[in-house]
Amino acid sequence: MPAEPLDEVGPAAGSLANRVYEWLRERIIDGSLPAGARIRERDIAEVLRVSRVPVREALPQLVREGYVERVPRRGAVVAPMTPQAVGGLFDVRSTLEVLAARIAAQACAAGASAAVLEGLLGRAHAATEAGDENQIAELNSRLHEGIVELAGNRLLQKIMAPMNGHVRRLFHIAQDRDRHEIYHEHMGIVRAISRGQADLAAALSFAHVEESRIESLQR
Repeated sequence: MPAEPLDEVGPAAGSLANRVYEWLRERIIDGSLPAGARIRERDIAEVLRVSRVPVREALPQLVREGYVERVPRRGAVVAPMTPQAVGGLFDVRSTLEVLAARIAAQACAAGASAAVLEGLLGRAHAATEAGDENQIAELNSRLHEGIVELAGNRLLQKIMAPMNGHVRRLFHIAQDRDRHEIYHEHMGIVRAISRGQADLAAALSFAHVEESRIESLQR
């Protein structure tokens, strides 16, 4: 688990703890730290070349957000994505992502540009053809986040922000779906959004989320 050392000299003590939190969170999301892996303060501090204090300060936030759990006699471990947690995530996605697609399409109908989404879709196509699973997961996550950004609803963005990391983690874990099918579903959603077809964008988004739910929960 190699890493660049974090600079322990900063303007605020909390800033280093936040950087440790972000480092750990990204490695849980991308699977470098798999479910069940122990988070030992000493080991993380040695890898990042920091004291144990910022590591200890970072852990409670990871626990609150559901990335880490405390287990008797084992301490802090990476939390699993249980079927119940995955099901709950899809329940939220099937409502909020559908709403985001609808609002994004309405924004395009009013003159907004979907160029960012189209650019991400093009990069996702290249990654799909190359079979780069990690890149596919990252770009697909960014595409979903891009739809929310295009919608421009600040409240929706604020509500969805905490779940984005869990969606990214799911995309890295659940890679059983045919990557070409996923690309074509995303292509349909982006096309409907860019054309300002709000009802179609919402319907395609709902179908995409539900198809992913079925295949993820059958794993």
